[in-house]
Amino acid sequence: MRKRTRIRPAAAAVALTLTLTLTLGASSAQADSSGMDWLGIVYVWGPDIGVDSRDVDANIDFSDVIDNLEMAFLAHVEAQGDDFGGFVDVVYLAEGDNRSRPLADLNADLDMTLMDLALVWSPAPEKFSGVEVFGGLRYIGVDFDLVVDPVPPALPTVQTGIDKGYTDFLLGARYAAPISASWRLVFSGDLSGGDTEGTWSLGGYGVYRNGPHHFYAGYRHLEAEIEAGNSERVAMTFSGPALGYGFAF
Repeated sequence: MRKRTRIRPAAAAVALTLTLTLTLGASSAQADSSGMDWLGIVYVWGPDIGVDSRDVDANIDFSDVIDNLEMAFLAHVEAQGDDFGGFVDVVYLAEGDNRSRPLADLNADLDMTLMDLALVWSPAPEKFSGVEVFGGLRYIGVDFDLVVDPVPPALPTVQTGIDKGYTDFLLGARYAAPISASWRLVFSGDLSGGDTEGTWSLGGYGVYRNGPHHFYAGYRHLEAEIEAGNSERVAMTFSGPALGYGFAF
């Protein structure tokens, strides 16, 4: 059984962490003078993961993700002025799964980096509320490796995978509905296209606000279809609950 060394994705996650930390520090010092409202969120997402490639379906359940998750980094930083703002959203997952099926042993490894960089139009009188439209770029970095060992080993081993980055144009919208002074319901949806064959996601969250502290609980679904260098298509699905904590300043 092969063991893979994950250097580039881990380095990317560290670099993104440092970038977001510096961004938060600089923005906090400038918040009063710029008139911008800032929101930083860290969150956990427990998705069921499905990867389809070459008619081989490697489905990974939420329980397996928790057991086999090697690294996770999820963060969102956003700033808004009177009508316009912007955000960066980063998701990094490293996951490995080994399992046996009646006719084969499967060894699947997936590293994924998803980063959205977008401008936001927010015409509502209150910031981070009402209908908002956003657009920008979505980057997806995928390192996926699947090895199928037939049982018994009468047939040759099948190996497929992809190690590539993709950049799409991103367009989406969200709606934050005030329920009370402390509670909000937030719904969001987006799609992208460009280097990938297309991605889309939907999410819904309940938000409790207590001063600068924001607490999130909801659900997120993401689908992406990408093409490897040999014209082979790989479809990925991520769907599951999410919990987060945000700080506004």
